[in-house]
Amino acid sequence: MTSLVTADYVIFHDAPVPRHGEDNDECICSVELPETTFPGHMIDYLEDIYKNLTVLIDKETEKFAQLHNEIDGYNKKLENVTHSVILMETDGIKDEKEFLAVTQTIQDMKKRADTLSNLLNGTDLDIEDLLNKVNNVSSMVWQLETFDKNNVLATRREMAILRKQLADCEEAAVNPSFGLPSAGLTGPEYGKCENKFLVNVSKPFIVKLNWRGFSYRYGAWGKDFAFGNPTPDMYWVAPLNTDERLMETYRLYNSYSDLLLYKNQIEKSLSQYIGLTWNYVNCGQGSGPILFNGSFYYNCHNSRNLCKLNIATHELQRVTLEGAAFNNWFSYAGVNWQDFDFAGDEKGLWIIYSTESSKGKIIIGKLDPNTMNMIQKWQTSLFKPNATNTFMICGVLYALKRVSAHKEKIFYTYDTNTGMEGTTDIMIEKLAETFQSVSYNPNDHKLYMYNDGYLVTYDGIIKSKPQTERRSVASENTQNAVIPFRNTE
Repeated sequence: MTSLVTADYVIFHDAPVPRHGEDNDECICSVELPETTFPGHMIDYLEDIYKNLTVLIDKETEKFAQLHNEIDGYNKKLENVTHSVILMETDGIKDEKEFLAVTQTIQDMKKRADTLSNLLNGTDLDIEDLLNKVNNVSSMVWQLETFDKNNVLATRREMAILRKQLADCEEAAVNPSFGLPSAGLTGPEYGKCENKFLVNVSKPFIVKLNWRGFSYRYGAWGKDFAFGNPTPDMYWVAPLNTDERLMETYRLYNSYSDLLLYKNQIEKSLSQYIGLTWNYVNCGQGSGPILFNGSFYYNCHNSRNLCKLNIATHELQRVTLEGAAFNNWFSYAGVNWQDFDFAGDEKGLWIIYSTESSKGKIIIGKLDPNTMNMIQKWQTSLFKPNATNTFMICGVLYALKRVSAHKEKIFYTYDTNTGMEGTTDIMIEKLAETFQSVSYNPNDHKLYMYNDGYLVTYDGIIKSKPQTERRSVASENTQNAVIPFRNTE
């Protein structure tokens, strides 16, 4: 029987051993110890050191208490002697015995000061020795932790974090307004936009890593972003190639369980092998695509064209977005090649882009989903590379910016319904430092984020002001306005 040795445990092996003159029916158990055995002697040594350190600390504590009392007495004597000397300097020496007594007291105090100084110097040495011993113990404990090959200690630390997240999640499930401002707010209806606005975002929910792995950090994913679409349970994932530009393949999943288990997927390629070379003319570029009412909308590769791909018939349409900057002219901060960013909400299909004439400022375009023709557009004052990404809710653009490696802030809004700009302050936690796409889905009020290869969702806390408060809200928006409504068509 072949021996198996691991560093974490010992396996006993039954090996048949032939004996002279006997039937070969006996077994000898052999034990093979791992090369790296747990240093039990270090545990015993640590226990002894712990006892010794406890004794030393008690002694040092007693010594400090004694020194404290000595110094207090010394200070009181010093005050009395100082007072006597001042009187002698003022009135002169009137009694020789009193003078000799003061002199003797000063000499005694000098000797005591020398003694205290020696004690203090010794204390410094003892404390330094004590610190060295503590550091040695810390080093030994760290060495022992390296034997935690099953990551028990690390797992316990992670479990504490997960328990906290689970508690928050359970609380949020019971109380949807957990940790959120709720005064004067009512729940919104799906698909309606009567004064609907975003008030907060939940903690991130990590669905999984994209199917192509860690190296495919750029891309997009989600469900169909058209409200009331015929395939509400279908998921799609579109990682870009490792050049962080080319969208060559995508996958479709008919259910959430299929997405989680990597099963029943439909994988499609947009590239073609023609004439012994690969043709990428039908591919996309950048992390701005979305699936809207059964069709993929994306920036056609190496062009300012908009592509619409019907996922059922594979029919492809192209429309040129005149004047649009493309090929990484005005992408988001930290994300390359996302010159065109598609969005879907309760009001339809949108395109976020910039032009050379706008000097990189964001333009919001409302598209006809059938023809991809521009219905209307609005120019904002926000420089596109100053934002890390954007999304639309009920015709309102929300822009994000980086705060730290694990936090983003929704800081800017533009309401196409009124032409008013505004500010907001909603923090979003991130799994990884850079997120490449984020889109809002009006069917479930969730944000779908592609974060360094991970598929992440957030619950958007969306509320509606009561009818009695709408006038004050409009007044506030007017005060926050930077530029008036402008239709550049």
